[in-house]
Amino acid sequence: MVSAKNLDDVLRIRDQAEALRTYIKAASDSLEAANSAAEIKLRAERRAGEMLASMDKPANRHQISTSTTMVPLKDLGISNNQSSRWQKEAKVNEDVFEEYIRECNDEQREVTQAGLLKLADPCHVSHNSVENEWYTPSKYIEAARTVMGSIDLDPASCELAQETVQAGQYFTIDDNGLTKEWRGNVWLNPPYSKESIGLFAAKLVEETANLSQAIVLVNNATDTHWFHQIAKVAMAMCFVRGRIKFNDKTGTPSNSPVQGQVFIYVGGEVEKFSQVFSKFGFIARF
Repeated sequence: MVSAKNLDDVLRIRDQAEALRTYIKAASDSLEAANSAAEIKLRAERRAGEMLASMDKPANRHQISTSTTMVPLKDLGISNNQSSRWQKEAKVNEDVFEEYIRECNDEQREVTQAGLLKLADPCHVSHNSVENEWYTPSKYIEAARTVMGSIDLDPASCELAQETVQAGQYFTIDDNGLTKEWRGNVWLNPPYSKESIGLFAAKLVEETANLSQAIVLVNNATDTHWFHQIAKVAMAMCFVRGRIKFNDKTGTPSNSPVQGQVFIYVGGEVEKFSQVFSKFGFIARF
């Protein structure tokens, strides 16, 4: 955590970390050391982004207001593009940021600004917080309702999605379902960005003992850590034939992900799940 309160100090930390990262990459093959420096750099940039976002924005976007003084960004050693990128970095949820760092290290991937910026405006299917959203067709929702008897909770949802899901309770992105207790019969179609889906997978596993049943709709990414997490608590899966054509906000089938999907079932009604979902694809029981 970069705790410096002065923007100059934050920028100094950022520049030192970037210089160290560059040196390590050139002088050794230690990804772990390079990622440690990159992490410090990104934390400093996020802190700088927070500070810049909190400053008054004059009409000239190349300036910022520090108290009553207008200061050109260039006088602070900051380009307009840097200011924009750092503020985008700062918008990434803290939990998502920590998961990004953790997964990069676990999977031996390089920690980069580009990787973090992808999370600032994640492209995901069938989640509920951005304009380019896609929603699960009603036939799959009704199949889940038939298996479980009811949908008591949709922890990754929005008001528009609930016109179809009609859960007893739902959490929006503002509610942050990751911080709430999950109970009863759960329908979960989490955000499809890699880091976000990992957080929801971990939350599902954590809450399994408290759930009556759960049906999860995700990509069939069998090579990922989060998929294996859910698989450990799954009783059955339905690997969908073809790809689901998700609806746009008008209810029109408009978008298919680039890979296939799977319904994952947790609960005691394995036979019923198998019967109801077999029309959608191949059933694997555990």
